[in-house]
Amino acid sequence: MKYPGNSCIPLIALIIIIMTGACQSGKKGSPVLIEDLDEIETAGGIESFHQIYHLYPSPGEMLSAIDMSDMTFNKSLLHPVDQLDRYHDSRAKSYVLGVYMTDLAYAALFGRHEEALNYLETVKTLSEEININEAVDESMIKKARENVEYLDSLYVISNDAFMNILTFCEINERSNSVVMLSAGAFVESLFLAVNMIDDYATAGYLLQHLADQKYSIDNFMMFALSLETDDPGVESAIRDLEKIHSIYNGITPGTGEVSVKSPEETDEAQIKKLVTGSDSSGQPGLSEAEFESLKTAVIELRTRMVGAC
Repeated sequence: MKYPGNSCIPLIALIIIIMTGACQSGKKGSPVLIEDLDEIETAGGIESFHQIYHLYPSPGEMLSAIDMSDMTFNKSLLHPVDQLDRYHDSRAKSYVLGVYMTDLAYAALFGRHEEALNYLETVKTLSEEININEAVDESMIKKARENVEYLDSLYVISNDAFMNILTFCEINERSNSVVMLSAGAFVESLFLAVNMIDDYATAGYLLQHLADQKYSIDNFMMFALSLETDDPGVESAIRDLEKIHSIYNGITPGTGEVSVKSPEETDEAQIKKLVTGSDSSGQPGLSEAEFESLKTAVIELRTRMVGAC
């Protein structure tokens, strides 16, 4: 079966389609694996996916799609940890938790040990303040300290922290928290990416990575809207991302299709997994004018997100 990148997937547990596999090989079209597909139903010709344990790409996975070999760590792009006391309500804290988790991943990817530990401590503190303290505990902090010299360990720990928080929120039916912290993480990832581009003409790979987020924001918005809640935090996240979503809606979607294999169609090693991918012809493009509009919108929104609320 096939579905276009922006078709409706109701009741999905927040799947952001991102070419995570491509970040390892440098090639487009590598598959993304989404764990544990339990049920596929067809109604009225529309494919609906139910009871999916989501594999939401962590900020580290999102950022690692960027080839950082020629990039320089820029601490000034990160949101300072000493700003934590500025946030008082749960919406602001959830947003900035996503921001700090992305900054943690960014520091870990560049092997900045001290910064990574500082951000992990901040993530733990903020998680406690919004009552998801079981997700990031002292054992994780201890493990990070003991493995501080190992880049891969810091990266894995940053991913584990993000996934633990999403899993905790899912188990405790806190979809509103998932929406807000995911919005913060997504916007911060875009913020770091757009600020890494100094010259549009020479930023082909990074620009393609940004363009691919058309599918990510489509699925994020579909999930947020599917909650059908009057939660002010969810409503705020939808409003905040509308401008960026509108820009992505205007970019060239590509001519290919995104294909999906059911568990029965995958090989034995991939049993119970949904495999998603597309060839290079299906990748959207991002013109220079669209990039400039996106950069402006991302910077504006990120500034508001980290502003004291």
